[in-house]
Amino acid sequence: MTSPDSKPSRPSELYREFLARLDRVAETEATVLLLGESGSGKGFAAERIHGNSARRDEPLVAVNLAAISPSLIEAELFGHERGAFTGADRARKGFFRRAEGGTLILDEIALLPLEAQVTLLRVLQERVVEPLGAEASIPVDVRIIATSANDLEARVAEGQVRSDLYYRLAVVPLEVPPLRAHLEDLPNLVLELSGSVAQRLGVEPRPLSSEALARLAEHPWPGNVRELENAIERVTVLGANGTGAPGTDPVLPEEFDFLDQATAGVAEELATRALAHGLDLESLEKAMIQAALAEHRGNLSAAARQIGLTRRAFEYRLPRAEDSEPESS
Repeated sequence: MTSPDSKPSRPSELYREFLARLDRVAETEATVLLLGESGSGKGFAAERIHGNSARRDEPLVAVNLAAISPSLIEAELFGHERGAFTGADRARKGFFRRAEGGTLILDEIALLPLEAQVTLLRVLQERVVEPLGAEASIPVDVRIIATSANDLEARVAEGQVRSDLYYRLAVVPLEVPPLRAHLEDLPNLVLELSGSVAQRLGVEPRPLSSEALARLAEHPWPGNVRELENAIERVTVLGANGTGAPGTDPVLPEEFDFLDQATAGVAEELATRALAHGLDLESLEKAMIQAALAEHRGNLSAAARQIGLTRRAFEYRLPRAEDSEPESS
């Protein structure tokens, strides 16, 4: 059972390797592109890079591009002078200048309009910004970390992201692993999140029984770590048996039954789509095997667990999965 006194265990090999890559990148000044599913921890990864870099004592500024109106993005990023446009009643520093000497996180870079992409490319190349309405450029010293939950190469092919900008940002591309790829880290994550959630809510953390942890391990976590945090906050707020009275009683497995709602109907929806595209069972089996192997980087045991097969049954099906040649583990 996890408890306030529990100690974190050693992270999984997958996550240790991921953290090591972040730390190696942190020692450089390279521009980083963090790719990964929504909620997988791209923000945490960016903060770790900054915190372990030579810029750690300078500003860390995060920009949620999805939250800015397209008409205001250039003014917000690069700044503007008074009177530069209607409503600009005073000069304003942009995010780049606010991050001077530190790190700027451009969250969901695929959402940046094409017009602003041209300006951003110039900033990355020349390391200067030109505020709207200004007569001169201003030098900036900022490290860029961009993030995306989208397939940026596909967005380039679709003409939604400039290829030259993509290559400027993808100097060091890093894939943030989804939670389902390192479920061995669930106990550590639950321990950490239980403490932070309880502190934020001003209550005591609730320990989880081994049965409750096993229940969490059965969930596919489409929303990744963010979904896990929301689940822990829900059972912390509601208290034992959903009474609405926060306390320190252990969390029971059935308190997480609401997680089933997140995946209800997904299998039926995917089956309908597969049939509509004329796919047969063999094609789906191949695709699932290849996807699981890719997600677990050739680890047969982990890929088998994700699909719900024994390793022996998984190996039996491997020869039919086209020309996959994973490394054994």
